[in-house]
Amino acid sequence: MKKLLAALAVSTACIATQAIAADDGPVMMQKDWFIKVGGTYVAPDSAGTLPFVGFPVTVGNTFTGSAEAGRFLNDRFSLSLSAGLPPTHDILVAGSKAGTVTLGAFALDGQFHVVNDSPIDLYVGGGLAYNVYFSNTVPGVSSVDSGFAPVLQAGVEYKISDSVGLFADVKKEFFTTTVHHIKLGPYQERLDPLAVTVGLALHF
Repeated sequence: MKKLLAALAVSTACIATQAIAADDGPVMMQKDWFIKVGGTYVAPDSAGTLPFVGFPVTVGNTFTGSAEAGRFLNDRFSLSLSAGLPPTHDILVAGSKAGTVTLGAFALDGQFHVVNDSPIDLYVGGGLAYNVYFSNTVPGVSSVDSGFAPVLQAGVEYKISDSVGLFADVKKEFFTTTVHHIKLGPYQERLDPLAVTVGLALHF
């Protein structure tokens, strides 16, 4: 996962450098509102252990769909609200599947657009996410706490026209929740999900 983040960072930096150097590139008309829809790969960075037992617990990666709606405040700053179809993750205990858990998330983010006066829109930002527990099938687990978490965001969009673009976006949460086990009681589980989304952007 660290190699993936490093590759994304290098690619984004190269795109930004080319975009800044291309002074004679076309100037795109800035529209106020945008909607982004796409497919999202969710990869938790979990490393928990069952208390009193010592078995390692990990939360599996999965795919889902997501959408983000936002508005430009000026040429450089925007605000957005994103949400996705609640993804279901496999729960692995000592390497074996013990069940699943379904968690969804909403995120309110602010973005600073480093480059956006050309076909390339490069942005970085962050905000606050709220993670919502829906259900689980893990024996002995009664519930998982919902909760807030800080989130970082970075992405790039290639504008096909003033109204349509293709984008790639990365969000990183820092979220630790409490798992309630009928026999073992409550214990902490770090999730810290990384969400990588690729899709279509509409501006209006």
